Amino acid sequence: MSWKILEIDEREIALKYQVDPLCAKLLSAGQLSDDQIRELLDPDLRLTTSEADCVRKCASRLLQAREKKEKVFVGGDYDADGICATAIMKDLLDRLNIENGYYIPNRFEEGYGLSPETVERAAEKGYTLILTVDNGVKAFAAVEKAHELGLEIYVTDHHTIDIRPDADLIVHPDDMEPEYAYLSGAGVALQISRTLLGDVPEHTALAAVAAIGDVMPLWRETRKIVLAGVPLIHTLPVLPLKTLFRSGSKMDERAVAFEIVPKLNSAGRMNDLANVNTLVRYLLLKDPEQITRYALQLETVNDKRKELSAQMTERAEELWTDDALPVIYEESFHEGICGLAAGRLCEKFRKPVLVMARHGDEIKGSGRSVPGFDLYSFFAGFEGLTSFGGHEQAVGIGIKAEDLDQFRAQVRERMESVRIPQEQEERLAILIRREDLTFDYIASIQSLYPLPKELSDLRFALRGEQIREYQELKSVYKYKIDTPEGGLEAVAFPWQKLKRTPVPYLLIGMPNLNRWRNSVTKQLILDDIE
Repeated sequence: MSWKILEIDEREIALKYQVDPLCAKLLSAGQLSDDQIRELLDPDLRLTTSEADCVRKCASRLLQAREKKEKVFVGGDYDADGICATAIMKDLLDRLNIENGYYIPNRFEEGYGLSPETVERAAEKGYTLILTVDNGVKAFAAVEKAHELGLEIYVTDHHTIDIRPDADLIVHPDDMEPEYAYLSGAGVALQISRTLLGDVPEHTALAAVAAIGDVMPLWRETRKIVLAGVPLIHTLPVLPLKTLFRSGSKMDERAVAFEIVPKLNSAGRMNDLANVNTLVRYLLLKDPEQITRYALQLETVNDKRKELSAQMTERAEELWTDDALPVIYEESFHEGICGLAAGRLCEKFRKPVLVMARHGDEIKGSGRSVPGFDLYSFFAGFEGLTSFGGHEQAVGIGIKAEDLDQFRAQVRERMESVRIPQEQEERLAILIRREDLTFDYIASIQSLYPLPKELSDLRFALRGEQIREYQELKSVYKYKIDTPEGGLEAVAFPWQKLKRTPVPYLLIGMPNLNRWRNSVTKQLILDDIE
């Protein structure tokens, strides 16, 4: 990894905002606006509710549905955000005593978003109003089918709108106040819930998980939702989310990202082992025995996902080619794991890559790219694709099985005229002294958590000449450093495969206060050693 070391004069920021030197250096390096800095230092944690017309009209229409005893159908999505959004909307309708149903499509058989076929089934079952959650702004055919069958359709979504579908109503952050610009799909559902029911802690907790799972910018109302919702996972008497944590884990946004979100996503990725629709019911369960039983099943599915991911990545590495954009395919690959394998290969080899698996008469897969190369634009001009979607850094592609060789040849030919940036992405690290690593200063950094992306990508760099002792153990290796108020350990783990040297030039990482039983110790959790 390549690092640019920043030497920052923090005095102006420290004086203006009355913060300590370590915090001032981080805020300065993040190049934040005055409003952003004040939001971090003096946050107003009170949740608010959008007063936008689209939110109010949706809420009013649901009350009308209750009065008329209509049946309302919720069309969801199969990732963590979509699952949580579906659960919020389902629970909202239950609490309003509105007869309802929901459906999340099989990502392999049906693809993303509400389909005309699902709309037809909803009409046959007597639903008169359809609500999409975390999808719908591209569901043109489904909207047309709903109107053809005499159904109303309300789209609640947060994805980019290129052309607005002809829905009866669109509830979207674009049509809300600026405070709500960064809402996830579940965050949009939360606004409708808050309008009708006020504060429902379970809904806030679900929206917090969704925001973390969808990697939403942690500013404005979305930041408030995460700060309010994550602690609720621990304190709520209802256990579905809490049960997904490992025993003894510190319950914070990082644990949500690495322990809850992958398990929710695994149900959508492993549709051959799990029905993602049952996960919505799980998130709304109240019975502890049922919760424990389902959580164990989900753990098994996630373990299988991890096992397959490791195996597929290893095999994909064996199939790696010197092509500028390798197309890696093997019939035994699992379609739901292609994106994970592609991401790991892209990160390791610093090249764009497409990993593909057999799907009936088709071959489908996922691509990941490096900064500076627009994978979506590259594939957008290809003819004969059976499916295609995504964005600059990630795409999903389908082709006819018999077209694989031709497709590979087309990729090679087009890549001949493309230049991919070869330089490694440079990350930023702020040079500090051991005097900067006091308990109070580290605590001030942690008071800013969850860090928005502008800060979360930054690290601190400490010169190796300040090391007093090096210790290498089986499960960890550490550097001991003296500071004015006691020792600090810089910690790395064998799985990181960092350079092992007793006298490094730089230690690069993030400071942490490690609380264990009745003691608190200072650490520098290392990302790199130079």
